[in-house]
Amino acid sequence: MTEEQSGEEAPKEEVFSTTMRIDITPHLKEQLASSFGPGPAQTRRTGRVTIKIPKKTGDASDLGSSDFQEILQNVYDATLITDQNGRIASVNPRAIQFFRGERAEIVGRNIVELISGASEDLVPTIRKNLENDRYTLIQAYCLRGDGTIFPAEISANHLHLSARDYLSFFIRDISWRKEAEERLRTGYTAIQNSGDGIAIADLEGAISFCNPAMTALCGEAATEHMIGRNLREFLAEPDKADEILQNVSGHNVWVGELEMRRVDGATFYAQGSVAPNVNADDELTGMVLSVLDITNLKQAQYQLECFARELQEKNTLLESDQIMAREIQQAFLPRQHPVFPRGAKAEDSILKVGHLYLPSGAVGGDFFDMLVLSDSQAGLFISDVAGHGMRAALVVATIRGLMEELAPIAGDPAAFLTQLNRAYTGIFSQTEQLTFTTACYLVLDLKTGRMQYTTAGHPFPFHLRRSAGTVSMLPAGEGGKGPALGLFDTASYGSATGILEPGDVLLFYTDGLSEAEGTNRELFEDHEMVASLQKLLPKEPGALLTDLVAAARQFKGATDFEDDVCLLAVELARLLS
Repeated sequence: MTEEQSGEEAPKEEVFSTTMRIDITPHLKEQLASSFGPGPAQTRRTGRVTIKIPKKTGDASDLGSSDFQEILQNVYDATLITDQNGRIASVNPRAIQFFRGERAEIVGRNIVELISGASEDLVPTIRKNLENDRYTLIQAYCLRGDGTIFPAEISANHLHLSARDYLSFFIRDISWRKEAEERLRTGYTAIQNSGDGIAIADLEGAISFCNPAMTALCGEAATEHMIGRNLREFLAEPDKADEILQNVSGHNVWVGELEMRRVDGATFYAQGSVAPNVNADDELTGMVLSVLDITNLKQAQYQLECFARELQEKNTLLESDQIMAREIQQAFLPRQHPVFPRGAKAEDSILKVGHLYLPSGAVGGDFFDMLVLSDSQAGLFISDVAGHGMRAALVVATIRGLMEELAPIAGDPAAFLTQLNRAYTGIFSQTEQLTFTTACYLVLDLKTGRMQYTTAGHPFPFHLRRSAGTVSMLPAGEGGKGPALGLFDTASYGSATGILEPGDVLLFYTDGLSEAEGTNRELFEDHEMVASLQKLLPKEPGALLTDLVAAARQFKGATDFEDDVCLLAVELARLLS
């Protein structure tokens, strides 16, 4: 029970006029749950409701004159008139509406029966207060006839009617106020516990409120130290406040990044949102600032930008290296084909040569070469490194170097591949990853047309017989096929022989072409390659290769190949005399 003084100060010999406030906490938890539990609250107003209750003239409970009754019937608050002991003698229609009962159900009961938690000493306490000219204001929950309750503010006073003293109780339903208070309390709790810093300031930037998060962000020890301070003090760029105020003055929300300063001078970055603060008349009174510390995010963003720049520099360097590797790799490939007989013009050479090289990336792992072994012998070599990119290009460069070292035995295909494999395996067996290469090597005698050849896991060349009109693969013979280079360092390669007639063409290729997949997942070599070569038999080597690649692209329905494509076509125009 609390007392609140009211009115002006009286002379010392007089007693102050006061209002006694009584708070009665309801103890009926079940009623509270039914009124304020899940679902729509029983006490919530959903609109204006008018209930007309006919007046009963001549009723014994009608007290006072007809004028008094007219006033009583139209009072907005629920009004109950009791005798000095609290027994209800009369009620107005508003009371019947509030308590959801008939007049006869309310009249005759004691007022304490309608107030949850009220004790029997309530009415004597009220009488004593009134005798001492002290008004009584009660905060309590009232009980309805249906068992529900509603929050109420009750004022009690004297009433003298028909030469008798009564007590009057004016009851106002304050459900809307309780709900508003609860919403305010919930909102305030949310603001106080928010991880974002929140502050309210006037149009000059003076802070009138801030939550603990804002206090901590600004580096102050207590929230009260923030009150009255200006927002400019906490901005690394104080002029930023003018931009914000100008935006807010137009009733607009400002959103952006802020560099803020703590009281110790340290700075941090925040994502800020500043909204206009308006009163009930929509008049601008200040602003509401919300900030979120994004310093860690900014640092991470800066590190990411540094990493991106470093990555870009490395990518640029890598691209430069790849360009150089591509240029070197292209330099490995024969730019001019050997001419036989020696010293003849290219158009008079008995060997007509065409080649195509289509790496799937910047650099590839396919390679071919033509060796001049003597005035009447030519060596034809093709290889395919497992894998792509810089690693495969490095292997190609190694093979190119080893071939130059083994030039003295290049006339014997079996010995050449055997020694090439031994040297190759000795180098790449020291690496962590298995690195192998397929290869095919053929020595052609230009005087007789005799071929001696062997392969290291590589497809045999196609033999295009123009005179017979046939396309077939060179046979493996008894010893013409061995394992890929780099698998077994002790591998010994044999060779097979054959005859190349004048007008015949040899086609060397890598599996980037032969294993090109069509739209139905079939391979080019299984269905279309031989048929395409059959159609291209009359073509000279360069045109033959161009049209063969076009046929493969049409078969797969795309222009790009998933693997490197390397092709070498050699036609023996005539035998060397």
